[in-house]
Amino acid sequence: MNQVVIPIEATGLGRLRKRRQPKGRQVDVAALAEVHSALGDMPRRRDLLIEHLHCIQDRYGQLAMPHLVALAQELGLAMTEVYEVATFYHHFDVVREDADGHIAPPPALTVRVCEGIACEMAGARALIDRLPSVLGTTCAWWLHRGIGRCEKAPAALAGQNPVDGATVEAIASCVAAGAVRDDAVARTGYGAYRASGGYDLLKRSRRAPSIGTPCFARWKTPACAAWAVRVFRQAQMAHRGARAGATAHGRQYR
Repeated sequence: MNQVVIPIEATGLGRLRKRRQPKGRQVDVAALAEVHSALGDMPRRRDLLIEHLHCIQDRYGQLAMPHLVALAQELGLAMTEVYEVATFYHHFDVVREDADGHIAPPPALTVRVCEGIACEMAGARALIDRLPSVLGTTCAWWLHRGIGRCEKAPAALAGQNPVDGATVEAIASCVAAGAVRDDAVARTGYGAYRASGGYDLLKRSRRAPSIGTPCFARWKTPACAAWAVRVFRQAQMAHRGARAGATAHGRQYR
């Protein structure tokens, strides 16, 4: 018996459209050429990402998004990896295109003021409130959560020149005088540090018979010192056991 097959047309499925280009930002040819010019003969290694960002920032005064995309391709990194590093450090100025696709030129000078906890307690808020009226439009100024100078709070940077114990007058003076570079200071090299006694305490500690013994050398009798060392080691073992148990349950223990 012959069966009649009636074809049924599938509707609503549509055709799978192929992407004409990958998702995300595409590499701009001009930006890639500018990145090549800024990096020069530097090796294209991933561990040199920060140095590469510094080269682009120093050459063009800012990090434009097309430059970040080009650098990501140059180093074989994801765009997110380059972007998160560039936006983390306070010396990098990441800028985007405007509505027309244009990128504004960098300001002649950028002043950065720390608003971290240490600087906030040292009076950074009053400094931030007064600074715009003093500087006006002569330079751009940004706020940062930390610039690595907590011991000098309130801290600021006029260009690349650190202003420790910053005041409005001190910052304005640096801007007016064009003091925007950090003066080079003498650095202690590794050899000189070792020659002056560097790491001596570490070496003596490593030669000690046990971790706890040097801590209890001041005890008057050997019996007291032995008892203190034994208690110390028991506490160490309890701490390691608690840490191992927390790790087994998927918790981070410090």
